Amino acid sequence: MFSFAVYKLGAFLAQSLSLPTARKLAHVVGRLMCFMQRRNRRYLLRNLEVAFGDERSPRELKLLRRAVFENFAVFVTDFLRMPLFTRDNLDDYLAEGSRAEVERLGTYASADTPAISMTAHVGNWEMGAAATGMLAGPLSVLVDVHSTTLVTRFFDERRANKGIDVVPVSAFHRCFRALKKGQLVAIVGDRSVTGQGIRVTYFGREAQMPDGYAVLARRFGAAIVPTFCIMTPEGKHNFITDEPIVPRVTDDIEADVRDCVERCVKVLERYVRQYPEQWYVFGPVWDREFSTSMDRQ
Repeated sequence: MFSFAVYKLGAFLAQSLSLPTARKLAHVVGRLMCFMQRRNRRYLLRNLEVAFGDERSPRELKLLRRAVFENFAVFVTDFLRMPLFTRDNLDDYLAEGSRAEVERLGTYASADTPAISMTAHVGNWEMGAAATGMLAGPLSVLVDVHSTTLVTRFFDERRANKGIDVVPVSAFHRCFRALKKGQLVAIVGDRSVTGQGIRVTYFGREAQMPDGYAVLARRFGAAIVPTFCIMTPEGKHNFITDEPIVPRVTDDIEADVRDCVERCVKVLERYVRQYPEQWYVFGPVWDREFSTSMDRQ
């Protein structure tokens, strides 16, 4: 109940203030959260050290961590303002050329050649889904449920009227129907919420990654289109559509799925490297028992 009240208050403030003011406040909240959320702070720094420890000094990693917290607070603010995001004012939020990229994503999906939009916890995937739903929808989005029904309903209401069909992980079979109809399915492919998947190399270290989207793509002959919605320095969202990945089909299903996931993860890693300050990973990516020299910081 407390979390629901906080989200409701945040939504009221985010929608009442102007966008520049709301984002300025978000940066302050982000710095405060970096100080208060000790566990998330440790996990994030651990992940950043694994990914970028060979390239950046400890001080640079801590500064990067603070930037991630601040940017994530902006992400949350934009999500809370989502009811204000409509087809008529898309260009106020999207960077130049993004509308065409979203529409191009829509051209990949049809009953004959279904498509899966795959993204990661990089940039603003909620804004990307909303833009896709409005310009290239309908869009079925696979999501994890929250700790309470009230919070889950609150999140789903943010996505309402955006051409989005919210699909809980427990109702994964609904993605089958969407693909059969030639509708886009969107999946975040860098976190296994069910604990199932396969282990692949991610930033030089083995990590558990979901493989459901690869199984879906192989089964239905769908192209996997890596898509990202990255915030620009000007505060707009740049929608990026990467080259489609088509899963191979041989007699070895397990090998086909592994090959597909490995190819997708390489793309995800490339975007994380390009936009590390917008990589929102506040939980363990690699093994929980793995520790670094920064675990106590």
